[in-house]
Amino acid sequence: MDAPRPRRLARSGLTAELRRDTLGGPGYTLYIGGEQQSHVFVDDPRSLRFDYLRRVANLVDLLGPAGAPLRVLHLGGGALTLARYVAVTRAGSPQVVVEYEAELLDYVIEVLPLPAGADVRVVVDDARAGLATASGAGPFDLVVADVYLGSTTPAHLTSVEFHRSVAALLAPGGVVAVNVADDSGLPVARAAAATLAEVFETVLVAGALGLTEQLDEGNAVLFGSNGSALAGLQAALLTAGPHPSGLVGPSRLAEFIGHASAVHDAPPQGASLGDAPVQDARG
Repeated sequence: MDAPRPRRLARSGLTAELRRDTLGGPGYTLYIGGEQQSHVFVDDPRSLRFDYLRRVANLVDLLGPAGAPLRVLHLGGGALTLARYVAVTRAGSPQVVVEYEAELLDYVIEVLPLPAGADVRVVVDDARAGLATASGAGPFDLVVADVYLGSTTPAHLTSVEFHRSVAALLAPGGVVAVNVADDSGLPVARAAAATLAEVFETVLVAGALGLTEQLDEGNAVLFGSNGSALAGLQAALLTAGPHPSGLVGPSRLAEFIGHASAVHDAPPQGASLGDAPVQDARG
């Protein structure tokens, strides 16, 4: 089979490209604007190359009875890696994917069709604006926020106000999972933890041991939920890896956040900063 031709994404002007590889088995890596975004193993959607996705998948495995369907909302489509995982490990799960770039998912599904029986509905919209449309399929057991434009997440998808809108779509005991790729010192991840802590009763931070203990660069996966169920999954999440694995729980969250401040929406144009203070994401 010929290599898939790159696809230009109209809204951002970036180029999406699926490149074949054989590391660990036949698969494809998705690049957007030259940045590595997602990976799919062709023969086994249960296998996940990226550690941060494995950490989210561990939560998928632990939510509710094993194998039972979950309602899942994905903010950001990528190569639909996690949607594929949910479809094969929890058959019958209704899933909604909100993706900004219409051409991206057309391209991905054309090259890498979804598993048979996958119940995946696509909403083409901005991740925040698309919450209103997605809400009709809720409430959700899990909302995964993994949205990047190049190497950064758009600011309006990082605020307390955004996450309150997400929290309103969760079922009782539902969890939001947020992927944050960050530099050494984790200024963005610590601000994200402070932000989630203003919205959710329980916040966990999962990642490589060096990330959680020494604030090394990497992908932090933040989980937020109201109620006690998420806190009870700490030991299982830590044991599940990938190893060496670290986890920041409620007792250490304030230490992890340090002097970082929660992120709020910018004030409406014409309003004074006193009307709606904006916090620096890199505290």
